[in-house]
Amino acid sequence: MENGKAIEIKELCFQYPDGTDVLKGINLSIHRGESVGIIGPNGAGKSTLLLNLNGILIGNGRVEIMGMELNKRNLKRIREKVGIVFQNPDDQLFCPTVWEDVAFGPQNMGFSEDDINKRVREAMETVRLSGFEKRSPHHLSLGEKKRVSLATVLSMTPDIIAFDEPSSNLDPNSQKQLIHTIKSLPSTKIIVTHDLYMAGDICNRLIILFNGEIVAEGETWEILKNQELLNRYDLPLGDRCRVCIK
Repeated sequence: MENGKAIEIKELCFQYPDGTDVLKGINLSIHRGESVGIIGPNGAGKSTLLLNLNGILIGNGRVEIMGMELNKRNLKRIREKVGIVFQNPDDQLFCPTVWEDVAFGPQNMGFSEDDINKRVREAMETVRLSGFEKRSPHHLSLGEKKRVSLATVLSMTPDIIAFDEPSSNLDPNSQKQLIHTIKSLPSTKIIVTHDLYMAGDICNRLIILFNGEIVAEGETWEILKNQELLNRYDLPLGDRCRVCIK
């Protein structure tokens, strides 16, 4: 892999057991420090692509993460490099307290108690939820749960963070807080989203996925200004985004 590339994907295909082709020959390079948005209609294969980045799903083709080929031999190291923040935080939070959820990853990575405490503290500070450590995650608001889910990933200090629909179902204030937090992260970021306003605010490059294939990619504002392209793939711009690109 060339220096500077966080992710290199070549001819990635993925088929579900029922024979449905979900990804069809994906070729994609993402450089370290980039913020890349993956957009497209429902069923385009966006979430499936994310799950192929750390081996939750493994398709045919070649995936390299930070210079390592994704295979069974490298799976543990790659999962330390790539953290995924799921769309539904209840899929990510399963412990009685927030502290236990955020500490779970570092504990399983074998860090000392001091290191674990430090990682939990720093992750909670980053998502601006210091003081929530003893609370039950299931009693938090959706916006707070999403930020705790991000903290569970940040505590493992991954090089790459992949988000699946991070702003879905959030009120405007919670969306604003989450966007601010995501923008502040130095990691390479991949964001699957229907929220083109969020994509425009965070991402420097957009990729349109349709029917399992990359059909367009380019600088964010070039994509968002191309109304014909967005209409072709049923990607409504929305009033907030429309005002921003004028």
